[in-house]
Amino acid sequence: MKKVLFIVLGSAIFLGACDVFKSDKNPAYTIDATIRGIDDSTSIFLYVRNEGEMKILDTVALKDSKAQFTGVVDSPEMMYLNIGTTNKAINLFVENAKIQISVHADSLDKAVVTGSKTQDDFMAFKTALEPIEQRSNDLNQRYQVAMASGDTAAIRQIQIDADQLYPDQNAAITSFISDKNASFLTPYIIRNYLVFEMEVGQLDSMLSKLDTTVHRSPDYKFLADRVAVMQKVALGQPALDFALNDPAGTPVAISSFKGKYLLIDFWASWCGPCRRENPNVVQLYNDFNEKGFEIIGVSFDDDREKWLKAIDDDKLTWAHVSDLQGWGCEAGKLYAVNSIPATVLLNREGIIIAKNLRGDALRKKLEELLLAEGQNI
Repeated sequence: MKKVLFIVLGSAIFLGACDVFKSDKNPAYTIDATIRGIDDSTSIFLYVRNEGEMKILDTVALKDSKAQFTGVVDSPEMMYLNIGTTNKAINLFVENAKIQISVHADSLDKAVVTGSKTQDDFMAFKTALEPIEQRSNDLNQRYQVAMASGDTAAIRQIQIDADQLYPDQNAAITSFISDKNASFLTPYIIRNYLVFEMEVGQLDSMLSKLDTTVHRSPDYKFLADRVAVMQKVALGQPALDFALNDPAGTPVAISSFKGKYLLIDFWASWCGPCRRENPNVVQLYNDFNEKGFEIIGVSFDDDREKWLKAIDDDKLTWAHVSDLQGWGCEAGKLYAVNSIPATVLLNREGIIIAKNLRGDALRKKLEELLLAEGQNI
């Protein structure tokens, strides 16, 4: 099914906005939390995500069902209030203001948060996406039933419906943020829901419309950095060279394939959509390899044995490389790859001419290129 198939609101979407940042008048935040249904002295942790890792900002022991946190943020920021050592958490945007939380430990998703404009907008965002959430839940239920009964026709229809869900979700999100160019909500939403489906021109254009007040947001900075990376690997640009080790430990550089049409195929053994696409890629390789088409598979695996087994099981006879760093793959970072499967097609001169072509679309592109050279297909 599609790599981004279903969304779940509530604890899975952590978004918010800030219309007015009050740092000049109130340069600190105070979070007063009332948490019922757990013992006093329970530790309450305040977390923030920093470079992909969860970092504890503060820890307070619950007393009379209350806990208070204070601090300062440079811009509105998503934080997580965890109950003890469990995975239960309240997600909220924190800005420099007086924020109150009232909740029962058994229903953290029903927390009442006041005093934060960001959180108010978060609730409005949830409301705007409720129709998409309902469709997502329905698809999930239908999918579970179809899988249990082995109903392949139903599964195919669910896949078709799911393919439409994603663009509808994007349209709803884009509509919601259309008048929020001065809001810290907007870069956060772009980063978490839109960025990885956008071409560099689209992303750059969207960022150019944002008010400069949001430029200090970590999300805006992330997006601006991504634009810079994407511009280096945009269509028409010379491919950035890299060399990773093949299964024998020998470095293989993509520059060594110059003179061939080269498909850089980012994949992993654990990636279902990647594995389902592999038979198509095998057929393309068999059909076009003698005409000057090559592939280098760049794996996002971190387990060598699973990587090698997938290559063997799927009969992938072309060059394969990996640094076995999973999502930390350096080649993936170089090419701004944040979801897989992902492909980059180079011409014989090493220029990027297409991205993310698969199946029939990739076949048609290769046929077009080879026919233009006068080759028989």
